[in-house]
Amino acid sequence: MTGDTTRQRADYIEVLNCLALSKLLVGVNYEIIGTPPLSIDIADSDIDIACFSSAPGALAQRLSTALANHKDLSQRTLSFPPYKTELISFNFMGWPIEFFIQNRPLNEQFGVRHFLLEKRLLALFGTRFTQRVIELKQQGVKTEPAFAKLLGITGDPYLNLLSLENLPDQKIRRLFPPSL
Repeated sequence: MTGDTTRQRADYIEVLNCLALSKLLVGVNYEIIGTPPLSIDIADSDIDIACFSSAPGALAQRLSTALANHKDLSQRTLSFPPYKTELISFNFMGWPIEFFIQNRPLNEQFGVRHFLLEKRLLALFGTRFTQRVIELKQQGVKTEPAFAKLLGITGDPYLNLLSLENLPDQKIRRLFPPSL
């Protein structure tokens, strides 16, 4: 674990290897997103896996069958983000794990778009900014609202953060105070 070491649990990469994720998702276009790969995870962070499938329901059923030995396995359909999403969730090796399955290419999925933007912002603003994001998360602030708060972005943080994704790095640096 990177962002917070107060609760000992396996590294998320080890967890995914023990889960045999690449075997579980053979033939599926997927990406590990969320806070662990960004090194801003805290004790209660989860592992999010965005998946593209032309038949999300069928992939959700395949995963539910393969993961049926997990007592806390749940499957549900979400209508937000704006695209229908099949969500599979369970706990494994001390980590909550969630599969988000959409019939949208990965680069169009909100979770992936947020992940890539957050990765870019952490690189742009450096260690102090990263630490401030972690501190807000430890105070109970969700990831996107933490980024929005530090950047002074108002309104819906999930939508309004995405207004930055097509801006060049130099413009983003000019928009926000050097104190970040």
